[in-house]
Amino acid sequence: MRRLWTGLLALLMLTASCGANASSDYDFSTLSLAELYEVRAQLDEVIEAKEAEGSVGFYGDGTYLVGSDIPVGDYAIQERENAMFASVVVRAGNSVEDPLILHKLVSRQADIHLVRNTWVTFSEVRAWPLGAEPSLMNEDGAVGEGAYLVGKQLPAGDYLVSAMDKAPLSSYSVYSGIVGSGKEELIKFEVLHGEAELTLAAGDYVELSGATMKNIQ
Repeated sequence: MRRLWTGLLALLMLTASCGANASSDYDFSTLSLAELYEVRAQLDEVIEAKEAEGSVGFYGDGTYLVGSDIPVGDYAIQERENAMFASVVVRAGNSVEDPLILHKLVSRQADIHLVRNTWVTFSEVRAWPLGAEPSLMNEDGAVGEGAYLVGKQLPAGDYLVSAMDKAPLSSYSVYSGIVGSGKEELIKFEVLHGEAELTLAAGDYVELSGATMKNIQ
């Protein structure tokens, strides 16, 4: 059965490459509804990959329909300089009356996963496809407040986490994936009263609040 889907996808992509006036001899009406759903699902995967490949630059302030105005996927959200209330809001529809999925204040950087047919609003931030954003790690291996995906935005290894001077509360949290992706679990949380050593592995997602962190490996 998988060979059928592969053949259909290859045929469709070949047809597309031949121009808008090309046609296919394949009769899709012979497929069952379940088979058509499977073909459509695989086409969606190909479309999402092509959209991601074509992504350039960043997305600025505004509201976007995921899967149409902005591709499905993981994004790095960075606070704009001099921002007063940097935030990301995700809703099920394009109205304040629609169910709220996520409302996140952004301090320097955060990562989010966007799902098709939801609406995302960026305020005083810039959003890059994850991995395309400017790195916030200094040359000495230090990062400030914010959230980072290990293996993508930080190297795996040993870190020294330090409380920031005059911060009302300093803490760090480590999750098993990007918060909001549906795959994350809280691995560790600690309120800081000075310094602490932390070992991070690829795939960990670490959030720093009132704290900085430096690679000591």
